[in-house]
Amino acid sequence: MDAKEPHQYEPHERAPDASAAAPRDAEFTTLLGIESIGMRDGAFVLEVELDARHLSAAARAHGGMLFTMLDTALGRAVLAELPPGRGCATVEMKINYFRPVQHGRIRATGRCVQRTRSLAYAEGEIRNDADKILARATGTFFLTETMRQPDRERV
Repeated sequence: MDAKEPHQYEPHERAPDASAAAPRDAEFTTLLGIESIGMRDGAFVLEVELDARHLSAAARAHGGMLFTMLDTALGRAVLAELPPGRGCATVEMKINYFRPVQHGRIRATGRCVQRTRSLAYAEGEIRNDADKILARATGTFFLTETMRQPDRERV
């Protein structure tokens, strides 16, 4: 992808290469109004139209909202690399916030960069509707044999 001419995504458009067996969206992200667009050019894409529920007391998108979008985009990019039924859990994430956003549609993209038998490393970013970068993140994910794991008793 040429950095000068980023690929433009149509809102609400589903990726043609998205797997029919892809995990469904979590209720948490659905409640926030986050829309899964799917895999595009090797990245998992999410979008949201910002509204009052996404804003901090300073009337800009809450950092936790941006973090949630990146955690989800990176995790879904990792899942896209795994056989159906496997899962992942966030081990750690780092985010850098570059500019505030108060309104409009924002797009998060996540890519799985490296995968071993037990861990995956992913990178992603959020851009606004003017294609300005808002935040970037990197994350490490633990790979699990199943999508859901039972709670373990802690000693």
